[in-house]
Amino acid sequence: MRLLVDTSFLIYCAEKGRDFLSLAEEALGEPLECYVLKDVLGELRALRAKPGKRGLMASAAAQIAEKMKLLESRSEKLSTDEKLILEAMRIGAAIATIDFDLIAEAREKGVPILTISEDQRIIFEGVRPQPPRGNP
Repeated sequence: MRLLVDTSFLIYCAEKGRDFLSLAEEALGEPLECYVLKDVLGELRALRAKPGKRGLMASAAAQIAEKMKLLESRSEKLSTDEKLILEAMRIGAAIATIDFDLIAEAREKGVPILTISEDQRIIFEGVRPQPPRGNP
């Protein structure tokens, strides 16, 4: 399954020191093909410059993201959340996030969501997306 990962999910993985993507693969019973938007990497770079724990977590999150396939949005004037929704629909992906606003917007648009509960369980909502043929 294709999965488009957002900033909040990556930082949460870094903060908790857990590989939630591997846990998600186990929970879903299938491999994940993970993508990250260029905008998300930009957000992580900006956060990395901040002092203290937030900067350290953003740095660790960026290392996780650098192992994913990079995706550039075709819609430059939108917010990162809007781009995540549009790109997830375009490539047939679910969105991995813990951002409540993004979750609500994805639900409204019918985009599947992979998130993490307070007790760190993997939660998948929606119909598993079928990717369109070809490369994203």
